Amino acid sequence: MTEKFDVIIVGLGSAGGILAEQLTKAGARVLGLDKGSDYSEEDFAIKQDELRYYQRGAIVSGVTVDPVTWRADENSTARVLPWSAGALGSDEPLYGMPSIGIGGGTLHWGCAAYRFREAEFRMKSAISERFGVDKLPEGSTVEDWPIGYADLEPYYEKVEWEQGYSGRAGNVKGEFAPGTNPFDPPRNRDYPMPPVPQGPGDIPWVAATERLGMHPFRQPLALNSTEYKGRAACVNCGFCHGYPCHVGAKSSTHVTSVPAAKLTGNLDLRTHSRVLRVNRTPDGKRVVGVTYVDGADVVHDVEAPTVILTAYALENVRLMLVSGIRGNGQVGANFMTHNFGWFASILPEATNPFLGTFNASSAVDDFTSELVPDNDLGVLWGSPVISVTGDLQPIEAYHLMNPGVKKFGLEFKHWMRDNYTHMHRMYSQTTNFPYKRHYVDLDPNITDRWGVPAIRITHEWEDHDANSVELFGDIKRRIAQEMGAKETWMDSPRPPYHLSAHDVGVHRMGYDPAASVTDPFGAVHEVDGLYAVGGGSFVSYGGYNPNQTIQALAYLAADRLLDRFGARAG
Repeated sequence: MTEKFDVIIVGLGSAGGILAEQLTKAGARVLGLDKGSDYSEEDFAIKQDELRYYQRGAIVSGVTVDPVTWRADENSTARVLPWSAGALGSDEPLYGMPSIGIGGGTLHWGCAAYRFREAEFRMKSAISERFGVDKLPEGSTVEDWPIGYADLEPYYEKVEWEQGYSGRAGNVKGEFAPGTNPFDPPRNRDYPMPPVPQGPGDIPWVAATERLGMHPFRQPLALNSTEYKGRAACVNCGFCHGYPCHVGAKSSTHVTSVPAAKLTGNLDLRTHSRVLRVNRTPDGKRVVGVTYVDGADVVHDVEAPTVILTAYALENVRLMLVSGIRGNGQVGANFMTHNFGWFASILPEATNPFLGTFNASSAVDDFTSELVPDNDLGVLWGSPVISVTGDLQPIEAYHLMNPGVKKFGLEFKHWMRDNYTHMHRMYSQTTNFPYKRHYVDLDPNITDRWGVPAIRITHEWEDHDANSVELFGDIKRRIAQEMGAKETWMDSPRPPYHLSAHDVGVHRMGYDPAASVTDPFGAVHEVDGLYAVGGGSFVSYGGYNPNQTIQALAYLAADRLLDRFGARAG
């Protein structure tokens, strides 16, 4: 007999965990399916292991299980991503698919948590108003979002207080406190916790940016700086991005929303369960459930009138495509990702980068979004410039060291001895405009072990991408010089990676089914009862980390679903 539920959620990660909590609290019987594990505290009790997590990717599926292929354009032959085994010689999830298991990418993230500014939701209009509509990149499909900042502000606040964020906000009801971000969008209240302790390398960075007339502020983080809702504060262990948290200080849905959903008794959570396809009525117009294979390779059909895809954006697309859901050719279109423009330097003073969390540091928003400085490179949209001070272990430092230095012998040993404890890093996240030529589809030649076609990415860095890295590289260079840096180096403006764990846009939201996949609440136009929620909904992409906006969209979708069920939580 086929099992029946009110809702099936595919992927209990950043968005799926929130939806599971909200729906189960309202009384819905939810089946949660995730292809990874539901980790216990004991699993992460000893996690300070760079070989296990950074080098060997203990919580990343990898290409042997989830192959991803890439090609630069349609005239090229796609191949399995060369960096899925590690662009840095590792399986660290920064340049591949995110972690698998309950919590998803929130298991390994560095916890940088930004609201999008108002202009991010109207990028096309803002660029047209400042530079002229003729300056938009030729062939770009960039559009304004169908919702604005004001629509998401209460949900941003809900993320910060429900999931647990730390920081010090600017623009709380129009009031700006000294030392906060003067470019912050308006908000109703401050973060529930103060910033985490500042990393030593951030102190000279803040002083240098202030001397240059910039406005540094402490980064907001989805990380406990104090005990919060029964979860411990960060202990500054120095193993953060790419690693799970052994004290539960990260606001991963693994320790926030999913346990709350379990307590309702309405969540049937099945791990090591891989969904193979979404099932529909014979006319294809309504969802009826999914087919999945469990850890013993037994195939199951389960039914529900509502199915929510909250796996990673690219996996949402793969499931829709293998199920014959194409959204008038929009499913998989408009792929966008981030180019980080990593910039490193050696400072005169010790920075001790092995201490503290990845983002125990500051950023400047002076050049972000529509505030991009006038330039001769044709760069139309800005980015924050972010200081990175901690969470740099020796093997990662080896991969990030000055490329002009030999990585063997006495020269290598002496360089690491003299410079490792003086390293400082900066990055930006430059805008990657959507184009028809950048998309995700199914690889015709490569399948996984269950016979499901691999995800194929068609993407290459455009001139605007490379020019943005150069523009912000000059800003980083000025800051490094002001800090008295003894050595500096920067990544290529056209880096080898085409995944950044910040990959979005591939099931775009909108009201027109001919130009979008879902409505703003995640409902798929083509199939009644099917939802796709996550970064795939993004319409444009500026310089901020995507996760807080993903989670705000999850709370927004939950409210709409609860209205549909005739109930509303809390």
